[in-house]
Amino acid sequence: MTDISDADDLIAIARESLLRDVLPALPADRRYVALMIANAMAIASREAEQGAVAANDEAAQLLRLLASIDGTRDDVSAGTAERLSTLRHAMKAAIREGRFDTPSLAAALSAALLEATRTWVAISNPKALRPTP
Repeated sequence: MTDISDADDLIAIARESLLRDVLPALPADRRYVALMIANAMAIASREAEQGAVAANDEAAQLLRLLASIDGTRDDVSAGTAERLSTLRHAMKAAIREGRFDTPSLAAALSAALLEATRTWVAISNPKALRPTP
């Protein structure tokens, strides 16, 4: 066991200190900037915690969809971010070519895109997913 904090802990502590100690001492015209910084720190923390899983899940979904139209195999040996980028480009090309125009493929595509969107919004702006009263 180690007493050394990981990056997530450090970001959380820095964000908490910013909001608790620094923000109240700032003049009103600087508070918005501090709140933006705190928000960016929260997004970075969620991204560090959930981003790799989200990217892997989206890549797997895109790969399944592409395989359903042309038997595409995952021969991309790059890291997750580059792999996901390559798969997104392939998906955009397939959509532009009309490869998902049949109702069953369009429904599968819509479901996958909605799931990926919800996952990434949960990281970048989770409040947007809460039901409005």
